Amino acid sequence: MMFIPRKSRVFDKLVDLSALALESAETFRNMAHQWDQLEQGCSSLKSLEKQADEQVRSISNDIESLFILPLDKEDMSVLTVSLDDLVDNLEEIANRLALYKIPGTHRVLKSFSDLILKAVEEVHHGVQLIKEQRMKSEEYARSCKTLRNLENEGDRLHREVLGELLGEGSSDFDGRNPLSVIKWKDIFQTLEDTLDRCEDIAVIFSRLRIKYQ
Repeated sequence: MMFIPRKSRVFDKLVDLSALALESAETFRNMAHQWDQLEQGCSSLKSLEKQADEQVRSISNDIESLFILPLDKEDMSVLTVSLDDLVDNLEEIANRLALYKIPGTHRVLKSFSDLILKAVEEVHHGVQLIKEQRMKSEEYARSCKTLRNLENEGDRLHREVLGELLGEGSSDFDGRNPLSVIKWKDIFQTLEDTLDRCEDIAVIFSRLRIKYQ
């Protein structure tokens, strides 16, 4: 019986980590929509990234030390690392926006931040359902499907903005300044990569649904 509360804490820590990812996505979304929040957003994301690293270390210690776990060690580890990657990616994007001295936000940046927030909301919800052992539920299946749909929307948005950035519409990105085009191309690639991380988590969710049914 002594294992039960410890097992429960592992799930609690995993949910807490996904909550940090969600707070990071909310912070990034607010920053993208309110450019005067860029400096504060970078500071907040740095703090959240440190908290996520601490949580990852705590979860990893539990994974190594506990004899009984609610999921296989490999499944727990992969999900933990993937959640941490989300927080890392969002901090990286914010840092690049500041480092590149981007003068103001852009409608596609706002759209990406909205998609990322929706995706991370689904990720957090999915982790909560895993904790509740509801991986067989239709609600859990819908989260997996929604994550895939959001990633597809991100792919479409990325293709669209690349055509605009490198084609006739590039004047919307500081004229045809080659350096500006390079900066924005890098930023949009990192945004798309962040949605890819969410889709990777959807694959993990789907695998868990099959494995533990």
